[in-house]
Amino acid sequence: MLAGMAAEKTRNDSMDRFARAEAAISQHPNGLLQARMQEQTTPFSAESAETESSRPLVRILLSHLHDNPLNARRIYDPAVVQERAASIATHGQKTPGLAAPDPSRPGHYILIDGHYRKRALASAGKLEMECFVENDLSDLDFYRLSFMLNEQRSDQSALDNAIAWRQLLDEGKVQKEEDICELTGISAGTVNKTLALLRLPESVLGVMRERPNAIGIAAGYELTLYFKLAGEDRTRELATRIMTDGLSSREVESIRKHAQEGKSRKVKEISRQYKIRTDAGQLLGTIKEWDSGRVMLDVQLSDRSAREALVEALKTRFGLDKTLL
Repeated sequence: MLAGMAAEKTRNDSMDRFARAEAAISQHPNGLLQARMQEQTTPFSAESAETESSRPLVRILLSHLHDNPLNARRIYDPAVVQERAASIATHGQKTPGLAAPDPSRPGHYILIDGHYRKRALASAGKLEMECFVENDLSDLDFYRLSFMLNEQRSDQSALDNAIAWRQLLDEGKVQKEEDICELTGISAGTVNKTLALLRLPESVLGVMRERPNAIGIAAGYELTLYFKLAGEDRTRELATRIMTDGLSSREVESIRKHAQEGKSRKVKEISRQYKIRTDAGQLLGTIKEWDSGRVMLDVQLSDRSAREALVEALKTRFGLDKTLL
């Protein structure tokens, strides 16, 4: 009896969480892309949130439950999957997922929330997943709901956002970065800095994927600035230090500024070039000198006697012994 009451409470808590997500969406002043969304579907609202009877709870075969192609989360920690699989093997699935009918495959569903649970169920040898089913969703609803639910759990990483937002832009789901601001309620500066993470080399992104939540947007953006100064290898090393040593964004900023100051102290060396010509004006070569004292002679003499005379003159000038050449 106590186990049944606990399961019922978990189920009710899950429904409350979905309702809170929808309420948060409806109350967000810039979170709906209003004009576009009104053309595609009726916006969610706290008043129109579906009840338990209109949002059925069904068991769906994992083979018929497909990942959300516009899911807000893109990176999954294998250790977390195994931890949840062990819990499911012992206690069963406690929290339902959220899915929607797949419009292109009758009898199949697209998972909106619960991708970790789905992976854990598969790892635990389960064949089905319990999900609430939502209907009449637009493409942006699939992203919007998964984003809001992840944000409520505070486990959405900057790298997850960067990958998902880049896809929304590339596939034309949104036209510009300002649309992402309206969709998520996140400032333009943060959206721009988040997308900038994808300009980091793949080796650095690979380090970040190991523990994406360990590098927030502030530290991540500092990495993009550091990369321009220090190059790929040193940026990868710094990303690893952030992960292993728990460097704060202020500490990363300090490292970046130190590298910037060191680079700015290097004065660009000025060079001067003198062209060597024949009496008839034909270019023979150049003499180039630098403030550091370096001098370079680059000439081409087709006349062998003239070339040998020049080489002998230079050897004499610098006291070179022929036997040492």
